[in-house]
Amino acid sequence: MSAVQLSLDLRERKSRRKAGPRLAARMMQILAARGRWTTRRELARFGLNDRQCRLGREWAHGRILQGQQGYKLLRYATPGEVHEARMAIIRQMDAERKQLELLTRRAHEAMHRKGVA
Repeated sequence: MSAVQLSLDLRERKSRRKAGPRLAARMMQILAARGRWTTRRELARFGLNDRQCRLGREWAHGRILQGQQGYKLLRYATPGEVHEARMAIIRQMDAERKQLELLTRRAHEAMHRKGVA
């Protein structure tokens, strides 16, 4: 990683730390007023883009569910909705773990062929 890339990465992280709590509070306020599932398109009407929604959800520390129907505050979710949101995250983690295993195996094979490992 070059010094310029590192500098940009650190600036982006600092920007995310500043914006995250504000976006989480804004999303929670919008979702509380609506009291139901709210799509990304509906959140766009409040000026939130995809990236801001993901960041807001991340900084809400588990208080915002994400599902096929959009976003919803945890306090308005049914036990079934919470279960489905949890299972979706688990499925995503499993898929990422499989990709990590494949990448690790391929990288090891490539290094072994080159005599690095």
